[in-house]
Amino acid sequence: MDHEILVKEFRHTIRALKQEKGAISLFMLKAFEYDITDWNLIVSAPAYDNLTLKTALIHLVTVLNNHLSQAIRRKIIRSTILKTTDPFVKEINQVFKVTNTVKYIHSAVISGIYLEKAIIFESHPVSVKYQKGA
Repeated sequence: MDHEILVKEFRHTIRALKQEKGAISLFMLKAFEYDITDWNLIVSAPAYDNLTLKTALIHLVTVLNNHLSQAIRRKIIRSTILKTTDPFVKEINQVFKVTNTVKYIHSAVISGIYLEKAIIFESHPVSVKYQKGA
């Protein structure tokens, strides 16, 4: 799949998610296992920290369904929501500070997790006071 289309659609989705839920601490695609055409979407946002995992996932999937093409959605094999306090989120945000750009990762180990290939769209610590509505 053309990465330019992938990036464009996810940028649009991130804008929509920020409008609804406020700041995003981490938004990234991680290659699923060894197949680098399928992705695990990893999202962390303060607004999701106080929701049940089920409620947060339902919201995220709804946003994805509303803002991504069917072709891109088919490439998302798993959606993962992590708390902003998760060690993986904290380490990614410490190592990579990504805002208004895209960072491509090839072969890195973060918090004991091997990233063969990843695309980071947003990565930065977010204070709880920056939640939408806080």
